[in-house]
Amino acid sequence: MKRFALILLAIGLLGGCASNNDSPNELVNADVAELYEDAASAMARGDWETATRDLESLQAQYPFGIYATQAQLDIIYVYYRAGDVASTVAAAERFRRINPRHRAVPYTWYMQGLALEEKNQDTIKRMVGIDNTLRDPVPRRQSFDAYATLVEDYPDSEYVERARERLNALFGEGARFQLSVAQFYADRDAWVAAAGRAITVINEFPDTPAVAPAMDLLANAYRNLGLNELADGVIAEKATLPSRGGEGVPQMPGIYEGEEIDVPPAPRPDEAPQREAPEPPSNVL
Repeated sequence: MKRFALILLAIGLLGGCASNNDSPNELVNADVAELYEDAASAMARGDWETATRDLESLQAQYPFGIYATQAQLDIIYVYYRAGDVASTVAAAERFRRINPRHRAVPYTWYMQGLALEEKNQDTIKRMVGIDNTLRDPVPRRQSFDAYATLVEDYPDSEYVERARERLNALFGEGARFQLSVAQFYADRDAWVAAAGRAITVINEFPDTPAVAPAMDLLANAYRNLGLNELADGVIAEKATLPSRGGEGVPQMPGIYEGEEIDVPPAPRPDEAPQREAPEPPSNVL
């Protein structure tokens, strides 16, 4: 009986001691909240390096809970603003893999599309007038796929309208790229290849300003191949097109003669010609 009473006394003393101190969970919550607030403050002042460090540290030390989820979401935006395209895409894919049913999944697709669009941006080449659409088409196709996934799978998302606008722009850029390749072949008297690319523009990119110059180029290619009747048919068909301002045939710079070229590193944050990116949705507060 005495032994049982001593056990109850010990339990009571332990309970009293615990009530006078914060529990381990409370301490952890305070620490992670402070770390997140530091990251949020860095984001607010545009200090992307500090925000990246704090958010990466938070995810490493506290991989579970609402702060971890928000950090996974915030770091997509931070990487984008820092001009780190590869990390932006990787973070977006990681968020969807961990949180496949989260309400912010459409946002991650939109941010992935934005980052991939800007992979080809280059301040110096833009300043000297080199058309960005003449660059490597692979990131542009990947960006198109990201926006298309958002529009098709999340039609009620608030980001759908912006994604549709970017899809239309990318469609036009794709037409201009194919047209520039066709002109590249024509300039070298590779008329069969030039005709093939011109036909691609006409068939795959209808209702874009690139169609009319593509038809001119196709007719010229046919004449050089001795196919005058086909050339006349193309000119007659062009006359039926709705009147619209054409963009002409962009000239392919010699350094971009290959269709698939290496993409340079992303520009520095202060150089990146970034489009407006929405801040990540919040689910912490």
